[in-house]
Amino acid sequence: MTNPPTTDDRPARFVRELVRLERGKLAQLRRGLGGDNRSVYWLEGLYARTGYAEATPTGKEALRLVAGLYALKPKALDDGDEPEQSAETAPEAPRKAVSIGKQMGQLYLQQDRRPSTEKRFLALLDTDREGIGYHMRQVVTLLDTADLTPDWERLVTDLLYWSDRTRKGWAQDFYAEIFREENRQDDKTGGTLPSSDTSVGSPASAPLFASSQPDHQPADQDDEGETL
Repeated sequence: MTNPPTTDDRPARFVRELVRLERGKLAQLRRGLGGDNRSVYWLEGLYARTGYAEATPTGKEALRLVAGLYALKPKALDDGDEPEQSAETAPEAPRKAVSIGKQMGQLYLQQDRRPSTEKRFLALLDTDREGIGYHMRQVVTLLDTADLTPDWERLVTDLLYWSDRTRKGWAQDFYAEIFREENRQDDKTGGTLPSSDTSVGSPASAPLFASSQPDHQPADQDDEGETL
C-alpha cells in the first residue's frame, strides 16, 4: 500500500490548471461527464504539468471527474488574467479545507432540513467508484442552487483516495454541521444540553473527529481505498 506524502501541492496545482482552461476545453470536460471522453486526451498534458503523470488509471478517472465537475460552473477569468493569491492560500494563513459533507450539511440547513437532500447525500456515500460520477454531478448541481462551490482541492484528494474512511469523514462533517447549528440555536435561546450528552456536536464531548482524515491530507488508506 502506498501512503500519501506528508505534504502534497499537486491538488492545488491541478486546480490552478483547471482555472486557466479555455471555454472549448471546459465544454469538452462537461461532455465527458456524460461518457464522451474522445476529446479529452489533452488531459494527459495537464496531468504531467501537475505531477499526476504516473497516476493509476483509477486515479486519472478521479481527476477527470473533478475536472468535469469543475467545468459545470468554472471560475471565470478575463483573458490574460492569472488567478489571484487569496489569504486562504497565502503561506501566513493556510487554507482550511472544506469537505462535501460539510457543504451538504449547510445546504440541508438552508433548505429547512429537506429530507430529499439528506437522501441524496446518503446515496452518494453508498456508491462505489463506478457510480460516483452520477451522484457527484447531482450533488454539485444541488450545491450550486445555494451558491455553494466545492472546495476543489479537497475534492481532488478525497476522490483520489475514495474509501470507507473518506465516506465516514463526509458523514461526520454533514451531521456535525447540523448539530453545530442546533447548539447555536440553543445558545441563543438559553437552552443547554444535558451534562451526560456525548452526541456529535455536544460542547461537552471529546473532539469530534480525532480519528478522521485531516483537512489538508488523507490518512493512510484501508484496503478499500485507492491510491496513486
